[in-house]
Amino acid sequence: MSRSSYSQYVNIVKNNLKKKENEWDFKSNSNYRAVLEHVNNEQGNSYLKLLNDNKIFNDNKEYIINLCNENDKFGKPIQSNFENFCKCSPTNLRYIYHSFLIFDYIINKNINNIDIIEIGGGYGGLAFFMYKLANIFNIKISSYIIFDLNDITVLQKKYLELHNININALCIENNDDYKQLLNQNSFLISNYGFSELSKEIRDKYSNIISSFISYGFMVWNFIPVYNFINNKITDYPEIPLTGGIRNKYIYIEPN
Repeated sequence: MSRSSYSQYVNIVKNNLKKKENEWDFKSNSNYRAVLEHVNNEQGNSYLKLLNDNKIFNDNKEYIINLCNENDKFGKPIQSNFENFCKCSPTNLRYIYHSFLIFDYIINKNINNIDIIEIGGGYGGLAFFMYKLANIFNIKISSYIIFDLNDITVLQKKYLELHNININALCIENNDDYKQLLNQNSFLISNYGFSELSKEIRDKYSNIISSFISYGFMVWNFIPVYNFINNKITDYPEIPLTGGIRNKYIYIEPN
């Protein structure tokens, strides 16, 4: 993220936080969409096509449509019509598909009662779908911590509280509370987040979380994959490919 994009992104969030929740419009702001909420209609259809091959998705389609409507209530997103689904923000379909990948991995590894650490959580969209979809996979999320920029964490907490979801959202730059909140054997998530950070910040996160992470899933971009944590890392090409050849799905497990 360039310095100017970062500044515009943060200012948009700050300005929205001064408004009433039903007046938020950050999801349709072009400067905000330069960073987040920019999945296009074609990409949305690609995610939907993959989801339509999943039995759990089809068995729970009406419930998932209601979740998309619920998530689109705030922020005034730009919506598209998806055949045999609904009119919604295409970004919802990315969050849903990534949630399904994460839950499939959790089930495959026979783990439950998950403590999640997410690095770079946007407005809380992935956390929203993770919480709301966990029940259809019979998975319990015990705790959820998002690390992000200070002003962004304020939006995340407010946004998710509107949906009756309580998380811890923290900035490591000026808050030591995470030292008491992190749990052993946590599950790491960072989709298009960690790999976009500067090396200095990535190293800081690595030093903090390494001893707390057992498993994880990430969407990697911009830089080559490297061993940033003391766990086994396996990478696969992102499907659908929404960026360059460095876009990868990263799976983390104990050595």
